[in-house]
Amino acid sequence: MSNPDKFDVKAKRIYEAHKEEWEKLYNGKIIAIDVDVNDIVSIGDHLKDVSLQARKKRPGHRFFVRRVGKNPSVARLRNRNYA
Repeated sequence: MSNPDKFDVKAKRIYEAHKEEWEKLYNGKIIAIDVDVNDIVSIGDHLKDVSLQARKKRPGHRFFVRRVGKNPSVARLRNRNYA
């Protein structure tokens, strides 16, 4: 899945599938969604910490990072080594 639009759509579908649960548990936190595995890989208060933790846990995977709740402040992280 190299098309950024398809990547974003898949990440948003994963979030929407878990939205109710995640918003109860992690509202206001930043999460990294592992788009290759369809789950959360990292949770925290700071983008830098969340992205570093996600890359350490699952090198080579693709992540979609957003704030949980109504103001998502969405960002996409790409691993340079991902083929």
